[in-house]
Amino acid sequence: MQHFRAFLALVFAASFTFTSTAEARLTRLEISRREIVAAGMDFGTAGAYEKLTGRAWFEADPTLERNAAVFDLNLAPLNGRGAVEFSADMVILKPVDMARGAGTLFFEVNNRGRKISFGRMHDTASDADMNNPMAARDFGNGFLMKRGYVLAWVGWGADIAPGDNRLTVDFPIAQENGKPVAERILTEFSDRNFNGGKPTSLPLSGSPAFKSFPAVTTDKKEAQAELYVLASDSPRPSGPGIPRGESVSDDEWAFADCPDGWPGKPSVEHICLKDGFRNDRNYHLLYRATGSPVMGLGYLTSRDFVSFLRNDQKDAAGNPNPVFGIKTTLCQGISSSGMYLRDYLYHGFNVDEKERRVCDGMHIHVAGVQKLFLNYRFAQPNAFTQQHRERYVPDTSFPRQYAVRINPFTNIPDGILKRPLTDPKIIHTDTSNEYWQFRASLTGASEGGTRDFNESSKVRRYLLSSLQHGSFKPDAAHRGIGNRQCEQLSNPVHPGPLLRALVVALEDWVKKDTAPPDTKVPKVADGTLVHASELKPPKIPGLTYEGLYNGSGDRNFGPRVRGNSGVIDLLIPEAVATHKVLVPQVDAIGNDIAGIRHPFVEAPAATLLGWNTRTAEFGGPDLCDLLGSMIPLPKSRAEARGKGDPRPTLEELYGTHEGYVRKVAEAARKLREQRLMLSEDVRLIIQEAEAGDVLR
Repeated sequence: MQHFRAFLALVFAASFTFTSTAEARLTRLEISRREIVAAGMDFGTAGAYEKLTGRAWFEADPTLERNAAVFDLNLAPLNGRGAVEFSADMVILKPVDMARGAGTLFFEVNNRGRKISFGRMHDTASDADMNNPMAARDFGNGFLMKRGYVLAWVGWGADIAPGDNRLTVDFPIAQENGKPVAERILTEFSDRNFNGGKPTSLPLSGSPAFKSFPAVTTDKKEAQAELYVLASDSPRPSGPGIPRGESVSDDEWAFADCPDGWPGKPSVEHICLKDGFRNDRNYHLLYRATGSPVMGLGYLTSRDFVSFLRNDQKDAAGNPNPVFGIKTTLCQGISSSGMYLRDYLYHGFNVDEKERRVCDGMHIHVAGVQKLFLNYRFAQPNAFTQQHRERYVPDTSFPRQYAVRINPFTNIPDGILKRPLTDPKIIHTDTSNEYWQFRASLTGASEGGTRDFNESSKVRRYLLSSLQHGSFKPDAAHRGIGNRQCEQLSNPVHPGPLLRALVVALEDWVKKDTAPPDTKVPKVADGTLVHASELKPPKIPGLTYEGLYNGSGDRNFGPRVRGNSGVIDLLIPEAVATHKVLVPQVDAIGNDIAGIRHPFVEAPAATLLGWNTRTAEFGGPDLCDLLGSMIPLPKSRAEARGKGDPRPTLEELYGTHEGYVRKVAEAARKLREQRLMLSEDVRLIIQEAEAGDVLR
């Protein structure tokens, strides 16, 4: 208790502390191109929109407390004013007539340089050009724009390579004694990088879309380089440890570029494997790397870009703010970008150098409990841990919950939200997949899996029951990489209708102080949150279930890591405590019981799972990445008996097609009553059910 009181005293003191007049800031906003989008069509009452493309320039004073959390900022070169300079690509979508807008900025934290909100919020098709949206179809249903929002993006990832309209940055390289720092690092190659093939050569980053950290030399001994191969990064049974692979002999691989086969051309930025990479294997490369950008500056680009758009009439160079007049800021992060926002909040970046809150509200989607591998030397924000791969990533360090609580392993209190004056209101949504892959149970349950925690008053959390991590509305179900990675077809139910209602609820919470719907997640107390060994899925013919999940625990990454930042010395971390990861309990059909049940989950035509199983070619029976499963229900009892399928049949559930449509309509209208679906989406869901072939 004494620790806790002292911590709260520090929190409130920090909330009222004002820094010096020197500040980190956006110094110049250059707009290189203005374009009317969608041929000038109106987006509701907001009218036509224009797209502004350009670059934002920044400075940060490394001596200021608000910037101190940026790791290695003290190793960045300084300009004549004693500040660190950096820049980032930016894009703004705004009403041509700002007076017709809502005075609200919707800032999306881009995902690997890409704009992905339209795929979730606008039901935009996967083959549309969301990264350079111009045509009407790129904007899908135009939901965010019809609400009159200004939409904005800025680069933050120093690992993003130019190309395909990705948002890039220019960050300084950390230096010691006038030379770039060098450290031994680990990078992993898996089927994620192979595109279903058997390549012999890859960039050290795994993909040409990402910059590699060059080896200090192609000489493996001098580079302290080792390559290991293993079947899976996950132990059996699931746990926090990482299996040690088998060493690959030096005559089987090289630092070389060999797309046409061995031996290729020596390269400090490529790896060549004589016999090629296999889809059922993961490869861990340990080597001494050089050229680490100050990655944590990626938090300052968001902070200072959003703060400028909200607060300043002009930049330091006298250029006008093109959207001046913003009153409210809503920020969204999806998947890794949601992990970014959890870490952004934890490190205190939601308050600018003038002590102003940056994001008033946040929608954090499909991040689970994880934070991002960003504020480190030689950070790899592209990597994200799953049950099968990349489990070396530091992502579940304490605190895991939003509210402040005492760390059971150290007895020291901490929390993601600990700055009452500037913490935003948060809606956090996860699908079923994040409970299996991103350990989402730990956002609200104890590490021992024995109790539920009370949530911060500024947070609402929701499970989108039985859905997978991501999908595009028009896309057909598939089997992953090469359409052969996963045992089952993917889960096609799209979260758009639920997400749109929750963003409206977030806006009302921020602007009107109207409380959103209560948290709806599975809980230990009512038996809807259980260990995988306690799950009771129906025994569906052809479905492989081995109770695997992404194990979690407190891990030691070495003495230079603290508070999800630093330098990693233990490249294969040591597990020092085990967490009990829990998953949602299911009903007789196999669908999650708790959470927000989409009408197609509440009135199902299939078992809809948040997880899938890999085929043998891709390392089965490990979990199949971020994909769920769809297994259609049998139509009749005779069909069910013939297949040995114990699940209820469509005829037993609905009788006729019209009966099915009625059940879908009832489920949709119930969600509308709970403010969990908008009226226009209720109509669309009913129309989709009517047009479907269930019991036709």
